Amino acid sequence: MRKSFPLQAACAVSAMIVSGCAVSGNTDAAEPSFDGMPDPFTEVSDLKGAAELAGFPVSFDGKCDGHSIIRVIKGSLAEIICEKDGNELYRVRKGSGPDDVSGDYSEYKLKEEKKDSAGRTVTLKGNDGISWSLAAWHEGDYSYSVSPASPMETSEILTLAGRLR
Repeated sequence: MRKSFPLQAACAVSAMIVSGCAVSGNTDAAEPSFDGMPDPFTEVSDLKGAAELAGFPVSFDGKCDGHSIIRVIKGSLAEIICEKDGNELYRVRKGSGPDDVSGDYSEYKLKEEKKDSAGRTVTLKGNDGISWSLAAWHEGDYSYSVSPASPMETSEILTLAGRLR
């Protein structure tokens, strides 16, 4: 029979650590908290407040048939989330700089460039060429995105894109 010394040693060390913790009896020691990173967003009540906190103009004349949540990462990103009956329908984002602000790092089968209702070139990403899971573009000093909760038809996602400035 072959003996595995490293495995036996690891088991012995593990047993000592576990038994040492159980015998210590110190129940007053604070457990470290691993709740994750703090939320970088601040919720605001309107687009004027979003522009003030973001440090750049934010305009979206899209209609939300439910409830809108407006959030900002100070000095860098503004986000509008449209919800209905507690379910997200879509979110639109505007951020300073040329980088992708969508937060969507999924791999999509298809990528096409189309013109939105404002005449800007928008990159659409999706899997079937009929409906799209992401619209993203860059204009001037800002980057933009539209991220529907469920894929949207081309005309619908481009209309939303055209309403974000």
